[in-house]
Amino acid sequence: MTTQTAPTVDTEKYRAVSLFSGCGGLDLGAISTGAVEVIWANDIDAACVATYRRNIGEHIVEGDIRDLPTPTLACDLLLAGPPCQDFSVLWLHEGARTARGNLYFEVVRFLAELGPAAFILENVKGLLSANRGQAWALIRSALKTPARAMGAPSRSGPRYDLSVHVINFADLAVPQLRERVIIIGTRSDLGVPPVMIPRPTATNRRTAREALEDPPLPPLGQKNHVLHADAPEVVERLKLIPPGGNYQAIPPDHPLAVKGLISHVYRRLAPDEPAYTIVAGGGGGSMGYHYSEPRSLTNRERARLQTFPDDFIFEGSIRQIRAQIGNAVPPEGARVLVSTLVASLRRHGVVPSHLANRGELTSSVAIPKAA
Repeated sequence: MTTQTAPTVDTEKYRAVSLFSGCGGLDLGAISTGAVEVIWANDIDAACVATYRRNIGEHIVEGDIRDLPTPTLACDLLLAGPPCQDFSVLWLHEGARTARGNLYFEVVRFLAELGPAAFILENVKGLLSANRGQAWALIRSALKTPARAMGAPSRSGPRYDLSVHVINFADLAVPQLRERVIIIGTRSDLGVPPVMIPRPTATNRRTAREALEDPPLPPLGQKNHVLHADAPEVVERLKLIPPGGNYQAIPPDHPLAVKGLISHVYRRLAPDEPAYTIVAGGGGGSMGYHYSEPRSLTNRERARLQTFPDDFIFEGSIRQIRAQIGNAVPPEGARVLVSTLVASLRRHGVVPSHLANRGELTSSVAIPKAA
């Protein structure tokens, strides 16, 4: 009789749950490691969900995360990039259970009820200083002991060790200056030391020219690669601005001069440097502008600067697609983050939950329901 050998951790994928998934940048990066399978995802935006389903899979659930129950499944990783607009009202003074408007509450809920081996959260670096640091103090405490933050007994549920990093995605092979805070948590009982993020391109950053010209872009007019209708005065204004320059290059007494408050107003890319941060919205000279042509970027060019492959097709209007791209975690940067975490888990013998039955850890945790 042949004895069957159980699959090893090197051949079995970790399973991930994704919150605030958007169009799927973080998930795409995780999947590209070859070591992770995303089995459940969620977003409230219909256009984002349509893009995700077209390119990644049908496992995304459309809806408000606050109205959805935690899925019953074995999960190793939690991936999330919660919106940051509500830092100013973060959990108030009554604790997580009563501040239903704050979306970090939902990350904590999923951690408490799923108890994954690890998680990765991405957000703007202002998270660390919001409310004079009070927001981060509350979030950090809740992420460390999520069940307690949800009102369970103090010794209930999983506990997490955190490593917190402010990174520039240009150091992670992304051709864009994009500073973000990355929070990596590992479950305390697993004995995994703090995860350190490598910076593979810190001394050799990819440039905007490399991103947009190598390989050549698809022909104009193809899906997601159409020119925006720049007004004639915008085109003439851009002709006065050199590559890498902004509105300040126009003499103040010129008829096309504008008053700006921030540096990216009518700022053209510098071809031999990483792009500036690709943003999700805004008008008045904030579209992002090409270095060699006096025009705004197409969405395919924005996607290139965010490291989405050309066969990743975005659904929705031009404005909706711009928002999806600008809000996304760059997939190449996400690949570096997730592969680093996965390598650490493997080095320390963390077996995927569906092989080790670690789901028992959280099944007995009673999370009190909000009033």
